[in-house]
Amino acid sequence: MIKGLGIDRHPELREQYFGNYRRLVYLAQTDDPALATAAKRAARRLGLDYEQRNTGYGQLGTTIAAVAAGRPAPAVTSVIQLGGR
Repeated sequence: MIKGLGIDRHPELREQYFGNYRRLVYLAQTDDPALATAAKRAARRLGLDYEQRNTGYGQLGTTIAAVAAGRPAPAVTSVIQLGGR
């Protein structure tokens, strides 16, 4: 992300891209310490607070299994909350 946005070559872009952000929220689907470390490093480099939320895969596994077996996908039963706490 840093390289792709050019922040590595032009650090002044960090403020333009992320100046209005307060935190980086890492939505973790797995318990992978290397990914969490990379997310923390990105937050630190961008000058943002870090927050991790463990989301898992939800119904992805059961949906793939149902579709592969020719059955209809199960109804979605979870709700995603947007916004602040």
